[in-house]
Amino acid sequence: MQEGSMTELQRGDAFRQAMRRMAASVSIVTAANGEEMAGATVSSVVSVSFDPLSLLVCIHKGSRFYDMIVDRDRFCINLLDRSQEDISDKFSRPASEENLFGNGSWRDREGMPWLEGAQANFFLDKRQTCHFGTHAIIIGEVRDIFYAEDVSPLIYLNGAYTGAA
Repeated sequence: MQEGSMTELQRGDAFRQAMRRMAASVSIVTAANGEEMAGATVSSVVSVSFDPLSLLVCIHKGSRFYDMIVDRDRFCINLLDRSQEDISDKFSRPASEENLFGNGSWRDREGMPWLEGAQANFFLDKRQTCHFGTHAIIIGEVRDIFYAEDVSPLIYLNGAYTGAA
């Protein structure tokens, strides 16, 4: 197709297909409000800066997790291990009523749920939220990090899970 000749629908379809070719690590972002805990599977975690240490995550405004994270000052990004596909699947269901935290070794740190056995856990203080299109872009400053010795992240590519080579 020639440049500029795509319709909006064709551009959207092409974008979806092109994004399927972008390998991404899989994480579960968690937040809590007292006894209420929530989380969501994401593949949109990006490092922002080393000074201050910071990450950003994008959350769909229509997700069940959106209200929880935009209203909290702290959150945790749990970078999943290759063996944690089932946990990723559970947190990716948009309207699940089941106990999300019933699968996996979830721990509490200062009221924040984090996943033991993940590749890494980033504990963040929210610094900025920007709304763009269908998503909120949330920037957090890293205040603590745990990480595994072995490197075996869960990767999402072309609509399926895989591991790093």
